[in-house]
Amino acid sequence: MSLLHIILILTGLIIIGALGWYAWSLTSKVKEAEKRQQEEEALAAANLRAHQKELITDIQFVARSVLADQCEITEGVLRINYLVNALDPETWSHIELTICRKHYDAVCNMPILDAYQKLSKKEQFRLDKQRWQLEDDHKNDIQRELRWLSEYHFPNVTLLH
Repeated sequence: MSLLHIILILTGLIIIGALGWYAWSLTSKVKEAEKRQQEEEALAAANLRAHQKELITDIQFVARSVLADQCEITEGVLRINYLVNALDPETWSHIELTICRKHYDAVCNMPILDAYQKLSKKEQFRLDKQRWQLEDDHKNDIQRELRWLSEYHFPNVTLLH
């Protein structure tokens, strides 16, 4: 075997070794990236699950506060609408919340906070009277619906189950 053949064989072995090392290096990087992605997905799922549990706790708290007369019906319905839609919009459309939706639709455009304060006293009283009448008309039905909601398990929220 000539010196040229030996040099070519050694060069070929060096090239094969370098390519093997490069392939191993790339494979390691891919595996590391996949592991990091799985960890990030697990963390995101855990964070989402915690957020969903917090929303459910808040929904139940507001519902129970209305039932215990610690929160006005209108304020409770407005808050619950926001929370339920953030968690599971389909739940807000549930037949068990028909009167809550009806009440929400009747009060959602009423001015609050600064907009309410800017109204004349006469206009404030008119709106308050309208709101109180709505609350009185819907009280029993809303209480029934909020009792249902305070025990609801949100089956569409799949990360919880």
